[in-house]
Amino acid sequence: MRGAEITFDEFVAATAGRLLRTAVFMVYDRHLAEDLVQVAYERVARRWRRVSGGNPEAYTRKVLVNLAIDENKRRARRRDTPVGSVADVERLAGGAPAAGAAGGELDEVLRALPVKQRAVVVLRYWCDLSEQEIAETLGISRGTVKSHTSRAMTALREHMGEGGAHGG
Repeated sequence: MRGAEITFDEFVAATAGRLLRTAVFMVYDRHLAEDLVQVAYERVARRWRRVSGGNPEAYTRKVLVNLAIDENKRRARRRDTPVGSVADVERLAGGAPAAGAAGGELDEVLRALPVKQRAVVVLRYWCDLSEQEIAETLGISRGTVKSHTSRAMTALREHMGEGGAHGG
């Protein structure tokens, strides 16, 4: 989505659902996700003239992911218990339930992944970004994206009981 043709309000209306779901997958707390999306939009609004000429959704997603990573680090130090789930957001957004949205095993293992691995998985498989786009969003190399993806997928397979299915 290019921002040059649209207003900031139109941009928010068009992207809010996608960005909120991304945030929920990142922090597993619907209320915190809403707050992070709001902060991301506030930062983008202050720079709208400059940002709108490029790809404002990619810029906003980068801001959002960085906010989520920082918040996950803060929460890890505090050990707060998150509330809400992906299913809550799907219900509120009126969308079809996402894989793992019911709070099942996949939801649990995604939540247990280290924050950067979870970010890579969410950006790759939820947001459908390329390795290069993920690297740019997270400020890491493509090789690091690949290693985070590999480790996360190994953890997901092991947790879901698929680890031995691919062995020789």
